[in-house]
Amino acid sequence: MLTVFAMTLVLQQAGGAVGWQAPATALDPVPEPAIVSTTLPAWALADPFAWERSQCSPLVSREPLDICQARVRTELSAALGDRLPAGLRPAGEPVPCLATPGDGGAYPVQCGTPERQAAATATPPVPDCRPRPQRQGGSVAFITDCRAENAGDRGLSFRLFGKD
Repeated sequence: MLTVFAMTLVLQQAGGAVGWQAPATALDPVPEPAIVSTTLPAWALADPFAWERSQCSPLVSREPLDICQARVRTELSAALGDRLPAGLRPAGEPVPCLATPGDGGAYPVQCGTPERQAAATATPPVPDCRPRPQRQGGSVAFITDCRAENAGDRGLSFRLFGKD
């Protein structure tokens, strides 16, 4: 019975001619991207990063992440225009020209993605705070005395058992 069923399936397959499609020519018009209808809620316009996360979460969306992000970013770009954060700009969209502060105090116009430079940070000195007793009238009060620790003044020191 199973053999008869398998033979029936094999015999029903279409045999014969292969249908070839003509290669696409350069004259074929490239379809323009459709204008996106922007019916986004107010909170999506207020926090576009949260909107993208909510729409492209793997728990909600079944489409691949890159396709979902492209769709959501295009919708946000159409709705927000110039107010769209740089991190959400769709690929291929032109980067606006910005006036950035230069070394000489001038603000030259820079077009393209701005360079990120890490600011030189100096760690603040660690204060050395110690409570010390002080006589006030007929009693003793403990006052915390804090001094900025300067390693160059003290030289090499070792702390033994929590004391200097």
